[in-house]
Amino acid sequence: MSLEPTKIPLTVKEFDSQKVGFCAGCGCACGYILYQKEGKIVDLYGHPADPRGMGSLCTKGIAYIQEATTNPMRLKGIFMRKGDEFISVDYAQALEILKGKLSKGKTAFLLGRQAGLEDYLLARSLSEDVFVDAPIVEFMPSSLKPTDWKRAKFILSVDAEPVFSEVMATRWVVDAIEAGAYLFCLSSRYETTCAKAKDRLLLKPDSIIEFLQAILKPEKGDSKVEFVKRSLFLMRGALVLVGAHLLNSPFREAILSILAGLRKKFGVNYSFVGDLMPFPAKPMEEFFERFEEFDNLVVVGNHFRYLREDHLKALKDKFVVSFQVFPNITAHYSDMLFALSMYQERDFINYRHGFGYLVYSPKTVDAQDVYSPADVLGKALGLRVSLKDFEYYEDLETKGEVELRMEDIGSKGFSGDYYTRKGELFLYTDSTLVEDLGHWNPWTHEMERFQRAYINTHTARRIGLKDSIQIGGISFDLITTENIAEGVIFIPSEYEEFQPFDPGHRVGAFLKNPYHRYEVFL
Repeated sequence: MSLEPTKIPLTVKEFDSQKVGFCAGCGCACGYILYQKEGKIVDLYGHPADPRGMGSLCTKGIAYIQEATTNPMRLKGIFMRKGDEFISVDYAQALEILKGKLSKGKTAFLLGRQAGLEDYLLARSLSEDVFVDAPIVEFMPSSLKPTDWKRAKFILSVDAEPVFSEVMATRWVVDAIEAGAYLFCLSSRYETTCAKAKDRLLLKPDSIIEFLQAILKPEKGDSKVEFVKRSLFLMRGALVLVGAHLLNSPFREAILSILAGLRKKFGVNYSFVGDLMPFPAKPMEEFFERFEEFDNLVVVGNHFRYLREDHLKALKDKFVVSFQVFPNITAHYSDMLFALSMYQERDFINYRHGFGYLVYSPKTVDAQDVYSPADVLGKALGLRVSLKDFEYYEDLETKGEVELRMEDIGSKGFSGDYYTRKGELFLYTDSTLVEDLGHWNPWTHEMERFQRAYINTHTARRIGLKDSIQIGGISFDLITTENIAEGVIFIPSEYEEFQPFDPGHRVGAFLKNPYHRYEVFL
């Protein structure tokens, strides 16, 4: 799919150029028109001809494309650690240092959502030790595009919250409801999907798994289970939305086995909502286990939010080169730091999401003193990775987007042999509307200034909690609410110590397993 500028400008502001792109802030890949004057952004609109965004852009898209580009805290240039300070170094000098350092010892690559596909391909050409902070899948992550969700007559939402990850996809759920679809929501916290649902259950994650297991059993369950069973049976092609974070939890195998079972038994469609990695990589859990093996770390994204204090201290014995948008905790612990070019500042393929397609987004913004990891590392090490060698390149070049060619989850043969972790009280950490980059922008940070712990009112009373709670030696202000399931404590995960306005605590500072979104607290 390709888009052209509108014949009549959408802005009333003066401009001398307009460019069309696709937002890579999430999997929705909404089309946009960017208006510039003398190289500066003067206005930004969703493209009215785009079938996904339908003329809209969410706050995240605006913050990423427009605000991050002009944010005065944005990193620019190349820096090298000298003692406790950073000094500027020129490009040629930086390449020589990288060549000398990375040619020795063992290197691990840590790639976040801001890493381009060419960054991933180059990393894979150098090492099998490519780690990502998203769940890795070896099957088609979605059997139905978001634009087709509106056709579903019954939607079962399992801890899925598109508003917090794939924002514009929410409209397709709403369209389905307005067309008469029945939305049944299972969740550990009250989400937007719960607000739109005709029926909802707030449950601990292990209870959600038990509910889903009961749907697959031939024995008669309670009235809610039987209602969902009948609905899935009678409304063939029902849609199951699953929060991707469940695959970064102790419930991964259970969710995959249950979803495969629902696909086989009822013929459901499914979509994962959130950040997913559809290409070969390794999980952060393995990186933690093998941390001491590596002499060098190449980091694209703020992965040090996951590190425990002992790991942060051990970084002094490693060479860390990182590519960052803002001076976050990962930047602070780097030995060499490059300002990272964002997706609108280079040709970018949007691939890290659960919707099962790739979207090509052309460069729309010229930025100075920011760098592509693939360009830097390729020149330093004498390598070049061409996207033309990528198996989907020809289709992307001609069509602009292409579906992944992966096996259906129903054909993967998940055995159903899994262990469901039980607990009286679960600690749940996940993103909210304000993600990591959003806390570096004043108006998006204002949406959620403080990192607090949220707990169900009855649970707090039962275990004797009032105003605060100690987790991992850190005290959090406690908010009691009926919008959290009994037996669950929720803490927003997108905070860290070096954020500029109201800094919080990285998950590595208080979680036992910071790469998991759920862990047993009691």
